[in-house]
Amino acid sequence: MGLPASLVGLAGGIGLAWDAAIDPYIGHISDRARFRWGRRHAFMLVGALTMGIGFWASFAPPRGLSTTALFLWLLGTGFVARTAVSVFQVPYLALGAEMSRDYDERTSITALRGFLAVGGALAVGSLSFLLFFPNRTAGVDPKLHHAGYAAMGLVVGAVMTLLSLLVTLGTWRWRHAPAAADETAPLAPGRFFASFAECLHRSSFRALFASSTLFHLGISMSAALSIHFLTHYARVTDSPALGGFQVAFYVAGLAGIVFWLRVSRVMEKNVLYLLGTVATAAAMLAVFLLIGEGHALGTGNVRALVVGHALVGFFGSTLWFVPAALIADVVDEDELATGQRREGAFFGLYSFGQQLATGLALLLTGVLVERFAGLVPGQAAPSAQTVWRIGLLYGGVPAALILAAAATALPYRVGRREMAAIQLKLDQRRSSSSWGVLAAHPPDPPLAPRE
Repeated sequence: MGLPASLVGLAGGIGLAWDAAIDPYIGHISDRARFRWGRRHAFMLVGALTMGIGFWASFAPPRGLSTTALFLWLLGTGFVARTAVSVFQVPYLALGAEMSRDYDERTSITALRGFLAVGGALAVGSLSFLLFFPNRTAGVDPKLHHAGYAAMGLVVGAVMTLLSLLVTLGTWRWRHAPAAADETAPLAPGRFFASFAECLHRSSFRALFASSTLFHLGISMSAALSIHFLTHYARVTDSPALGGFQVAFYVAGLAGIVFWLRVSRVMEKNVLYLLGTVATAAAMLAVFLLIGEGHALGTGNVRALVVGHALVGFFGSTLWFVPAALIADVVDEDELATGQRREGAFFGLYSFGQQLATGLALLLTGVLVERFAGLVPGQAAPSAQTVWRIGLLYGGVPAALILAAAATALPYRVGRREMAAIQLKLDQRRSSSSWGVLAAHPPDPPLAPRE
């Protein structure tokens, strides 16, 4: 619609900065809220009912808006959509950590959730090109078909709301899951920032938080440039081919989740996390070095790109379920040290890092693609230098950031052996607490038998 890339990046960056700011607070208050419908599910219901509307509106700006009006539309509708998603997603992630305290079982929970999420992404990523952006006219890029975006936003938004409500109702029996958080702790901002600092005091969480933030900074830069990369660097614009890349990526990801879940029974989860990050960085760097004009695999090589997408999906699938299981283990470590369970606070901070990194990536990418790469909006044939720099921003720079993410995660130390010791001590504490309650409030003696 002609909105400059820098303004697109600015709108996305502002929206994600807001998203990042509210995520920790939503997690904090969902730890302590006491609603009739449950401290998690009350938020999930509100988010589920509003996210689809915001998502549809963000893809349906009226034609003919000025640059300023178009920017404000993108900013405002993104604000609504991201707020709704945060209100649903943070309590939803926290709920997963409450459903089990077994080291392997909670990995299975996050893996199943990741499997279903990948299935949804596969459906949207592959079918969107075929259903909403089919090849209509030879030589005309189908992605420039304006009406396709509004139709996509309406359908996907409706599915988002429907499935989020299904998730909320499907987990309804866990709405009153017990918590060890201090119910009398105030919800004042001061207490929130104190809880924020206490969570970051855990060295394992700090390592995972920093690593995840760097990883999402790199992966979001790459994702934001994927269409530019495929169009100008790899020279692939055909809708069926673009849909094929998505299918290869997500189908391999589905297979990867099943495979790596079995591997997680014998391999530490933090090792799986490192494997996924390093493999993702290597694949992105290989695409930049092997694909493109004058490189070994050349341009228009659909087969090579399909294989590359499949490899990234297979190895990167560990990152779709392992981090949530690692955070659930940190929650137990924190409970042993503080006596409180703060699933919402930890997952809120984790989401904060993701959203902050994604917003910064959109902002940086919008500026760099315009100022560093020199891409002119609407230009059909960018210069060779612009094309090379797009490739560098898509593959080279994100690969370096993701390798840094792997290095940052090395201090994480909560493994299977540590979790067994933590669970043993927690069980002993709960048992002692139960005996203390009985000693303070002994049960009534049984009635004497009748003579």
